Amino acid sequence: MSKGLPERLTPLPNDAPKYAKPLDSYPVPWRASSTSVGDSDFILRITLGDMPIDDAFWIALPADISSLSLGELLSRVFPTDPSLQRNFLQRLDVKGNPDLPDMYDALVEIFARAELGLCTVETYVNFGPKLNDSVIVGQHPTKDDTPPVLDLVLEQRFSAIDYAVHRGDFVDEEEALAWMRSRVLLYFLDSPDYALLPDPVDNADAALLPIAQSLVEEGLIDQPAASEPFEITELGHETIQEMTAEVENVIERYEVFGDIHHDPELSEYGFGTGAGIDLRLPVYEAEAISPVRAVFLVEFYDGEITRMTDDWRTAIHAREFFDALLLPVVERPLIDPNDLDEVIDAGFAFMEQLARETSFADEDAQLRRTIDR
Repeated sequence: MSKGLPERLTPLPNDAPKYAKPLDSYPVPWRASSTSVGDSDFILRITLGDMPIDDAFWIALPADISSLSLGELLSRVFPTDPSLQRNFLQRLDVKGNPDLPDMYDALVEIFARAELGLCTVETYVNFGPKLNDSVIVGQHPTKDDTPPVLDLVLEQRFSAIDYAVHRGDFVDEEEALAWMRSRVLLYFLDSPDYALLPDPVDNADAALLPIAQSLVEEGLIDQPAASEPFEITELGHETIQEMTAEVENVIERYEVFGDIHHDPELSEYGFGTGAGIDLRLPVYEAEAISPVRAVFLVEFYDGEITRMTDDWRTAIHAREFFDALLLPVVERPLIDPNDLDEVIDAGFAFMEQLARETSFADEDAQLRRTIDR
């Protein structure tokens, strides 16, 4: 078995591949497989990022699948429809590696998230180039071998800002970051503990002046004299009150969905069990609420921004800061839309029942006080 690289894929000195993991693990899993792997098959091996090659997922596929584009290959091998997965699950060498089905499920979820815009996935050939979805996979084997091996490395990247743009909440990344930065500054300008002068006291404050100018243009703060701090206008105070009311409404109406134990097959739901999952994010979206805006406001008004950094003035200039703040938006659980509809109905019914019980309890207490008089 050749351990070298095909000459046509040998990288040039100034064009080194991003990933260069050992091409073979010993024993070679498909050679030692308890399943039937023929010379006419096509081996797909996948690792994530810096995952060791020995931990790779692999599957033997029919040779004709090598004529597909990368996008077609991945969507066919990792479909979200369980009925379409059975054929590929049967091809896994479960005796050789009992973890392969779980790894398969994890890859299905990665591509499902990418399809929803919740993440991006970049694909590289081990010891080779980065691939786009249109390339024909049979043209990029990692090894000239029998059966041929396509050795892929995936990079999954989460970005709530990209997702907000994908949803149409903002035109582009620049608009999204500008809105978030301006609302952070507006919030702190409303605090008695912070004042921003047009002639700033340090570099951190100086870097905030362009953001302050955008708030002036919105009419949310006034342009002060040189020795006076920026002051929030009446419109600015109204904007803060509206955001506060929005946060309170989101919490009051949807907090119940933050801890749900559900069994879709039995249509049984438990709320506030302490052992459930958080489905607020998919519920927000189903209710036509921007999950990015909701999480930003809730986390921000809850003080998460000050817990994440010692100096918010510096942190808000970094895109990575907001992606970290908004990570729950894109790392949320995936749930079938029909199951989600049932969860929402059950959640609102649960809240209505609590409201009735609270009302009856209040009426009973009032009656007891009347009798006691």
